Amino acid sequence: MKSARGQKGISISASSSINASKTEAVNPSERANAGLSASLPLYSGGRLESAIKSAQLGLEISRLDFSQAQDDLTYRVVTAYVNALENLATARVDLETEKNLSEHERMISAQFDAGAKAKIDLLRAQVETSNATQTAARSQAAYEVSLTNLATLLSTDSIANLTVEEFNTALELGDVENYLTAAEENRRDLKSDALKIEQGEWHVTSAKSGWLPSVNASVGTDLNASNTSNRRWHPTPDASAGISASWSIFDSGVTRAEVESAKVEVERLKLAMASDVDSVHEEVVTAHKNLRIALLRLTTTQRAVELAEEERYIATERYNAGEGILLDILDAELALSTAKKNNVSARYDVIRYSFDLAHATGDTLKAMRS
Repeated sequence: MKSARGQKGISISASSSINASKTEAVNPSERANAGLSASLPLYSGGRLESAIKSAQLGLEISRLDFSQAQDDLTYRVVTAYVNALENLATARVDLETEKNLSEHERMISAQFDAGAKAKIDLLRAQVETSNATQTAARSQAAYEVSLTNLATLLSTDSIANLTVEEFNTALELGDVENYLTAAEENRRDLKSDALKIEQGEWHVTSAKSGWLPSVNASVGTDLNASNTSNRRWHPTPDASAGISASWSIFDSGVTRAEVESAKVEVERLKLAMASDVDSVHEEVVTAHKNLRIALLRLTTTQRAVELAEEERYIATERYNAGEGILLDILDAELALSTAKKNNVSARYDVIRYSFDLAHATGDTLKAMRS
């Protein structure tokens, strides 16, 4: 932008020269010249003004692109944080399941030693405990991997001191049309597209300046000096001022081609913006549907956890009373673990999709703060 503005200002140049000549039968001579001139463009057919306006728009586009990049990075960090939270909650469920199955195994082992239970019950309990241990180990590893991904986004080399903490969300899902309107108003990439179209229109104006004249004002001063055979310099100062105009009458269609090319670029930018608007609408609608389904899943999975806990209690009591079998307890324990993990998935899907929707509408940072 500074360069474009400078082209419309005063430019000053200095020049100097010295030469000597020797011709046969003629005395040698020396000449020197020093000059200083200044010029100012008075009219350029809109070319210089278009360059300045285009540069200003380019600077604003860069600011918007930078802000969009910040929002994208915030979204990636929040998503990684939520993923870590989900993996941590899943790991805790798996550790709880492992603990419960281990307690069942110890109880059955004691009953087997007392001759009250068959060995097949003990073997089955040991197998389930081993499987639960492996599942818990994988969940813990997945949590540590998610922390590593988060650390990478935070440019942190170690996860030793990196932890995640639960947070609550207050969410009221509105009508999808409201989110579509907000996205069109807030998305920085759409604003950048609009400015690029305006910038392209200024490029058309700049190209059209090739059909118009250009006018410049100039002033200058020169000091000429010569030295002949008597070795004496004779300085001669002079000054000049004037206005010059130039107009390209015929350029073999070069200007017309540049104008047409600039117009085509404007049309391309308009199509690109229309495509981006469609993509933004798709992002908003998809995130809205995912969030709506996640909210329904959260309600149903919470109820499933309650039912699974009741089932485990009944199966345990029946087994202790000698009316049930070990398989009922193990199935109930695994069903409860599955229900809890489904509830964890639904809970963090609600958070994740809420941020998806916020990012689609261009309000990731605002959503994170609230």
